[in-house]
Amino acid sequence: MSLLLLAGCHQSVDEVSVRSENVGFTRTEPVSVNVAPAASTENPINGLKRTGIEPNFLKIPAIDVEAQVQHLGVTENGEMAVPNNIEDVSWFSPGYVPGENGRSVIAGHVDGVDGPAIFWDLAKLQLGDEVVIQGEEKTLTFKVHTMESVPLDLADVTKVFGYTSSPELVLITCSGTYDFDRGTREERLIVYASLVEE
Repeated sequence: MSLLLLAGCHQSVDEVSVRSENVGFTRTEPVSVNVAPAASTENPINGLKRTGIEPNFLKIPAIDVEAQVQHLGVTENGEMAVPNNIEDVSWFSPGYVPGENGRSVIAGHVDGVDGPAIFWDLAKLQLGDEVVIQGEEKTLTFKVHTMESVPLDLADVTKVFGYTSSPELVLITCSGTYDFDRGTREERLIVYASLVEE
């Protein structure tokens, strides 16, 4: 899958590049996942499978984010579709569902023509901060373990959208300097979070 991540973040004033200049962290110890053993008559791999939820609402208490989740896919030119406003976020619906094994991706704008957008403070997240996803009948909590800002041309699509053996959530927004020729910022701020088991 070849996707241009989040085309079209706005604003010519470059406060975003300053705010995201020195971000980045990762947890050094591995994520622990408790999986109940499968019944002896079942294939053991079934004990590792999880079902997820279609996300309707996102909360990030540490940075006071609350947003509706749009369900989007890919644009006509092969780019990941992004919200049509600066208040909502979008879930990449052709990918993994939050809560199932694999990386579920949610995108939001960092800024717009008139100023800050929903993920304006995403770079302020810290190790262990919670991200809450609400579906129709269930709520899932994820904890942040890694943040990085990577050049757009070097963003590893397989890493961002790929399979993992445990449920993960990826938050993505624009960062870095605004590139007027491309009509977007030069980097992407990517936050990885792991499901908190009940």
